[in-house]
This record gives sequence, structure tokens and C-alpha cells, in this order.
Amino acid sequence: MSRCDYVKCSIPNCCNKVGYHRVKSAKFFEGFSVKWKTVCEKHRNGLGKAITDNWKLQNGCSNHTGKYGGIPCNCVITDPSQLEINHIDGNNLNRDENNIEVLCSNCHRLATMTQNHHLPKNKFKSCNRELFPDL
Repeated sequence: MSRCDYVKCSIPNCCNKVGYHRVKSAKFFEGFSVKWKTVCEKHRNGLGKAITDNWKLQNGCSNHTGKYGGIPCNCVITDPSQLEINHIDGNNLNRDENNIEVLCSNCHRLATMTQNHHLPKNKFKSCNRELFPDL
């Protein structure tokens, strides 16, 4: 994680805090797990969302070399909603700029499966309990 005491936004050069969703689950603390949002409130709404969408479109899908699955991406991007933020090491709490890339939805799923980010050992992320006073 970054040097911050909180989880920061995935957009480069943004150190704003992100919120989280409480997801009902019998596997975690008091029946809830925590799913961190990817970007801060500023980058999810209004002008900030336009900046985020523009950043995604400028980067496009990073799988143009075929590093995930050996097949280069040939997806035609017509809308920023087709693009997702991928954490290269599979740790969604690692918001370092070198760990962030933009992928189309298909390549993101392919990267998740080929890099085993979907396995249970990668699902549990340790976190600071002080961040969750209401849990």
C-alpha cells in the first residue's frame, strides 16, 4: 500500500481517500466483507468523471502486446465504460502508479484468470480495523 494511512484513489497523482462497500458475507468479520471502491468521490462524479473517462480513453487497453493469454487485444473502444482499472499484482489496495493499468473488460477478466487474482489467497486483504469504526 502507499505511504498513506488510508486506501487512495487509483487515478495517477490523486491521493484522495476512497470509500468502501460493505458486502454481506458469512466468511468475514460479523458477516460483512469490505470491497474498496476504485476511485475517489471526486473522480466518480461530474467534471472528475470526465477527467477519469478521458484518462482511460487516452490509455486504452494495455493488452495490445498480448501479455495476458498471448493474444493481443483487438477490441474497438467506443465508450470509457468498456475500460476498467487493473491492479497488476492483484492487490486492490496497492494503488502505486506502477501497479495500475487500463484494460478493456475482456482483457481484465483474462488477466484476472491467467494471473490467478481470483483465487481465495488473493481475495483476503489485510486492512487497518481503525478505518472501519462502524464494523
